[in-house]
Formats: sequence, C-alpha cells, structure tokens
Amino acid sequence: MTNTKIYSDDRRQCAKFLYRGSFGPKKGQIDRLQKNGFDAWFDEQFSVPPTHHLPKLRAILGSSNFKNAQDDMRQGIWWQCVITGEDQLRQRMAYALSQLFVVSSHGVGSLNEGLANYYDLLVDHAFGNFRTLFREITISAMMGQYLTLSGSKKHNPQTNTFPDENYPRECMQLFTIGLWQLDKYGEPVLDQHGNKIPTYNQDDVEDMSRLLCGWNIKYENWRHDWINPMQPDNSQHDMGEKNVMGTHFPAGQNANQDLDGVVDMLFNHNNTPVFIAIHLIKRFVTSNPGRNHIRRVAEVFEDNGDGVRGDLQATIKAVLTDPDVLAGIGHGAGQGINGEHQHFGLLKEPVIVVANQLRALDMQAVGDHWWDTQWAEVTYGQAALCAETVFNFYKPNDAPQGEIANLGLAAPEFTIITTDIMRRTHNRMWYNILKYKETDDNDWHWDHTDFNHHKMGSTEYVALINERFFGGLMSQSLQDYMYKALSRHTSPSQLNLRFINAIYIATTAPEFFCEG
Repeated sequence: MTNTKIYSDDRRQCAKFLYRGSFGPKKGQIDRLQKNGFDAWFDEQFSVPPTHHLPKLRAILGSSNFKNAQDDMRQGIWWQCVITGEDQLRQRMAYALSQLFVVSSHGVGSLNEGLANYYDLLVDHAFGNFRTLFREITISAMMGQYLTLSGSKKHNPQTNTFPDENYPRECMQLFTIGLWQLDKYGEPVLDQHGNKIPTYNQDDVEDMSRLLCGWNIKYENWRHDWINPMQPDNSQHDMGEKNVMGTHFPAGQNANQDLDGVVDMLFNHNNTPVFIAIHLIKRFVTSNPGRNHIRRVAEVFEDNGDGVRGDLQATIKAVLTDPDVLAGIGHGAGQGINGEHQHFGLLKEPVIVVANQLRALDMQAVGDHWWDTQWAEVTYGQAALCAETVFNFYKPNDAPQGEIANLGLAAPEFTIITTDIMRRTHNRMWYNILKYKETDDNDWHWDHTDFNHHKMGSTEYVALINERFFGGLMSQSLQDYMYKALSRHTSPSQLNLRFINAIYIATTAPEFFCEG
C-alpha cells in the first residue's frame, strides 16, 4: 500500500486529492486534510452517514402543490447532496456508479421517486461489495423498467415469443465484463491470429435471457411499485438447463437460484476486476490510466487484503492512492516518461466543473428546499440519471479527432462539451456568481463577504481566488492574466464588479475544466 503520509504533508497533493475524491474542496478542507492525513479522511468518509435523495424529494413534494415529483425537484436534490453533503466520496462514488449501471429518465420517463430511490441504492452500496450491488441493481424496479427485464417470460412455442435479451446482454457488455477478454493490465487478449477474443456470443446471450426471465415489477391496487425490488414469477421462469460462457446451470432451478448463479458467474469472471478498475480510474483520476495502475486496482478488487473479493471501499481507496496517481503518471502512448506525465489527468464533465464552483462559493438554498436552478440537462448536456442511452453520456474510449485520437488515447468528456454546451455552461457559471444577491425562496445564494473588500489589492485578490477555487494550483500564466484584468477595474464605479469579474475569469479558464 502507498505511504500516504508522505503525500498528505504536501499541500498541492492534498488539493489534487480533494478534487479527485470529492465534488471539490470547500474553505478550510485542504488545510484539514493536510493536518489529519489521507487515511483519516478515508476513515471519516467511510463512516459518515449517507445522504439520501428520496426522503428529501418526498419532503419537497409534500410542501408543494404537485401530485407527483418533478424533474427539477429531483435534480435540485442531487445538487443539494453534491454541494452540502458531508459524505463527499460516497456521493462521488454513487455518481460514478450511475455512469456504469445506467438508468435514465430517457427510458423510464418522469418516475422521479423511483429514480431517486435507484440513486439511493447506489449511495447505500457505494462502499459495499460489488456482488451485492450488482444483484440489487439487476432486480431493481427502475432497471427492470429501463432495460425491460420486468415482464420477460420464458419461451412460448404457441406465440413464438422468447425471453427479453436487453438486460442479459447489457449486464455483460456494459456492467461487468465487456466485449473482449482482457489481461490483468486491461489489454485485450489475442488469439493465434492476432484477433481479440469475445467474452460471449449470441448463444450465451440467449441462455442468459432464459436465466433471468420471470421477474416483474410489483403491481398492486392498480399501481406499480417503483421503489421495492422486482418479484420472481417462477411460472414464467425457464426451468431448463442452461450454459453460459462455459458455466453450467442445472435444470430445475427457480428464478432466485438462477439469478444468484448469474451474479456469481459475472462477479467471479476474470474480466470483472479489470473492467471495474478501468471505469473507476477513468471517472476519478485519468482518462488514460497506466497499465500498472489498472493491474494494482484490479488486484485489490480481487482481494482486499483479507481474502474478500469485490470490496468497493478498498477498491476506491486503491484508485485514489495508487503511486501512479500521486506521481501524476498515466499512459505514455509510446512517448516515454514525458508522455506518461503529459497524458495524465482528465477533462472534467460540466456538472463536475460547476460543482467545483458551487462548493467553492459554499452555495446554499435561499428557502427550505433546493430546486434545479441550473437547468442542468439543458445547460450542461447532462444531469443525474439523464443519459440519452445506456452507453452513458459518452463511451469510455471516445476521443476527439486529432492528436489525442492519433495517439490512441481517450478523452471521452469532449463528446458532450460542444461549443453550445460550453457557451451555456459559461453563462450559467456567471449567473451562479451573481446569486450572492438572490432572495427568491426557490433559488440559491452565497455569502460574498470574503470577496467584496474594495481595498484588497490585486495580489491579495488573486491569491484568495487561487486558494478558494483552485486549492493553490492556479498556473502562473493565469495569475498573470488576472493581475492585468484586475488592474483595469480600479475606478470607484467598477469596484463592485471587480470581484465577480475576477471569479468569472478564473472559473471559466481552461485549467478550471481540467483535473491533473
């Protein structure tokens, strides 16, 4: 294990650590981390009670005139948990898992209580065991509705109908093992002809659909239960024997028995530790992880040190404290040690960028409840549980044309950061800064006292913004640019605009959108 004490003494490492492991540091948190150390931070994050979304959603619904929970209620609560939640690592982990086990309103509609409950499932299991999480995901009502496993029935020769193959295929391709056999470094295994070897074939998918048929969303008193797990219906479960990827499932097993067999098969597959390691590293640390970083995290997934496989708590700690992370080393793309450092890091997703800004501002709701004043999906091209397809907002190996793609590297977040989304994001970040004077009960506001000292010199002001919004990591070139910009706002009529213009310049700078 990495000796984190060495790195927690380094304030810059502490700042980088919090940008990776949370939705951004608030005032004083970097100092606290440096004082207490990384291990103490993990202990605290693993023990702090989870912040749940559904109870907050029901509270705001109960105080409104709406009959059903609205999208902007659910999204507002997501922002509330992101900005104010003390369980920052758990919330970041839940968001990363929501991009693996994708369920979306683009598929289930405005079932916002069910969606909030699904997100809470990810929150609750974020530090648990992957096997338990995967089983709960499989029979959740929201997943059953989204990937149409609910109502899947055994083959009926009279009507020529067959079990649904949607979830059986995606739970392999996207959730656990991927399309190709992988080695311990995350590289595809090749056959004697140099071709990649598939993990499964169509026969496997068909038998998987037989294994997983016979589950239904609970329906009573003319209402669907979108909260509790699906219920087995063994009259519609295929009781015959099946074979998937070399695993034999004997005849006569009921829906629960076959489900446990499927979960065990995929949980114990050689690909799963590597597949999950790559996903988490890409979501938390770098779009182009080094081979050894992948291997080491996968090994912790395989065995947490106490003989336990699938321990997500140990796995995420390994992701964030790997030697490659603390040394800033990624995939070299054949360019040696310079390439390993140059290609480390990632482009932040728009919602992560804005969360960094909002936490630095310590944004609060004006009234008793949080509403989605960001209009996140329209503004940022993404919002919690709103991906347009089961493939998430982007595919993990997406890359923009040019040098990144030519080197075989990935930068998937570029897929959603279009010119229009960048314009909308910058505009909304400006409005966020202006919220210091907001009084509407349905909006948000922040206390601008620290930033509104007219007598503060440019050097002091840039230092304050560097500390609060960059954790001290602001480049010298950006600091120099800000000195020049501030020197042009010195007349009495401009002093009230000086501080908000400076914050806008800083938080819309390219480096604020990057994590290294």
